[in-house]
Amino acid sequence: MNLQLDEEQQLLKNSARDFLEMECPTSLVRLMETDEVGFPADLWRKMSDLGWPGFPFDEAYGGVGGNLITLAVLLEELGRVCDPTPYFSSVVVGGLTIGDAGSEAQKEAILPRLFNGTLLITLALVEGPEEYSPKGITANATRSGDGFVINGKKLFVENAHIADYVLTAVRTSDDRDQSKGITLFLVDKDAPGLSLKRLSTIAGDRQYEVLFDGVEVPPDRVVGEPDNAWPLLSNVINRSAALQCAAQVGNAKKVLDLTIDYVNMRIQFGRQIGSFQAVQHNCANMWMDVEAAWLATYEAIWRLSEGLPADEQISIAKAWTGDANTRVCLTAHQLHGGVGFMQEYDLQLWTRRAKAMELKWGTPRFHRKKLAGML
Repeated sequence: MNLQLDEEQQLLKNSARDFLEMECPTSLVRLMETDEVGFPADLWRKMSDLGWPGFPFDEAYGGVGGNLITLAVLLEELGRVCDPTPYFSSVVVGGLTIGDAGSEAQKEAILPRLFNGTLLITLALVEGPEEYSPKGITANATRSGDGFVINGKKLFVENAHIADYVLTAVRTSDDRDQSKGITLFLVDKDAPGLSLKRLSTIAGDRQYEVLFDGVEVPPDRVVGEPDNAWPLLSNVINRSAALQCAAQVGNAKKVLDLTIDYVNMRIQFGRQIGSFQAVQHNCANMWMDVEAAWLATYEAIWRLSEGLPADEQISIAKAWTGDANTRVCLTAHQLHGGVGFMQEYDLQLWTRRAKAMELKWGTPRFHRKKLAGML
């Protein structure tokens, strides 16, 4: 396993950082938290012009043909700036799912428009406590003529208000094996009977409760194999968890950089506080958390990109990175002192997102339990 970035990946990392530092300052992040739509359309257009939505996709559909490592490099830079765009929900989750299992007609209709920034897609999966298991899927679809009618509720659907399509996992048949009888549908966001309710979140992002009340779906909107969508969804969950770790690494690295700058600038008792041994020990612990998270994350993503078994590595990465990112942020607040707890200071932007990412795609506790089962 060689985790050293190649020349193309290093160029992407450098150019993405330069672009995002200019185009996505914390003032924009703060504005999007209070904006009615919460979506920086101009930034999304510029990202699309750069070809970023097409990075991990086949060139046959207009993609760039990059691999998951290249995508992780970009996600790390997006994590550094508290990315307010729907890149993760639309490209990493929704788009890659269509790339995995969509029909040729679905790919041709969706992917080119996804790449040029004119179409957005999201995934509706979670319903309650059994978040990332087939037992948690109870929304159902029944046959109606040639099509289906969906009833039920989904929670924590990201950017549903701006999505054109909602990928929706529902039960289409009963089976003693709960991993069977699940089908994935591509539902129009404006379909009659579909309604949205915004949820309050710690990160200020846009997550919604989506209610399906007799939503009619034609048969050509089935994504993948009917009644057998769980293997596909399991892959989506694993890949999304691993790739979100890359964004968490970017978050933690930025917080570490902010803290190092602060302790080298802050004067107390006539000295820079960074010269105090206790402060240095804390910074060293932060650095070790960041480096371990980076290594675990890229090992998991490398195995995914090579088509190797990666379930254990993904759970290790998600469990460690979720805890480590939160520890880094809390230590940063301690070293900043009072100013670190002020809303006017930027540190809280990364801290709130660290907690949100810790909870998405399986908490550290969820993945430790999952890892114990595999071992």
